[in-house]
Amino acid sequence: MNATTILNEILQKLSVLTKEDELSQEEVVEAVSEATQEVQEEVQETVQEELAETEEVEAASDEVEAVEEAELKEGYVSEEKYMADMSAMKAEIDAIKKMIDEEMGYMKKEKEALSEQVKELSKEPAAEPIKHSPEEESKPSLNLYAQSRTATTADRVLQRISNIKK
Repeated sequence: MNATTILNEILQKLSVLTKEDELSQEEVVEAVSEATQEVQEEVQETVQEELAETEEVEAASDEVEAVEEAELKEGYVSEEKYMADMSAMKAEIDAIKKMIDEEMGYMKKEKEALSEQVKELSKEPAAEPIKHSPEEESKPSLNLYAQSRTATTADRVLQRISNIKK
């Protein structure tokens, strides 16, 4: 066999495979286009349903707004009622101020009374003076051993070292 015949056979087999691939790709494209159409239809249906729901909600909100406006018109306070409420509040505030002033006056009187008591008590001596009466303490007896012995070489060296450091 020639190399050309082998190459021709390979090309024929590849062309068959590419044709099958093209057919399968066309089928996939068709399936995808059908699926996208179905999805688009479903999306359109859900959008229409949502629009219908929003229209219902808007209608309900319009009714609620109308009711609220009617309540607001009834809820406005007249100037006379406002002035009456304000004067009542001012009277309550004044009463509270008077109560606070009375409490503060009571506190001031109590503070003055306590300061007078402190002055009176400060005139008197705090207590009898304390006298110091120490008891005799016995001093411990020191037993100093070997005070009269003769100094050794070590004693003399240590004596000089201690004199140098002082």
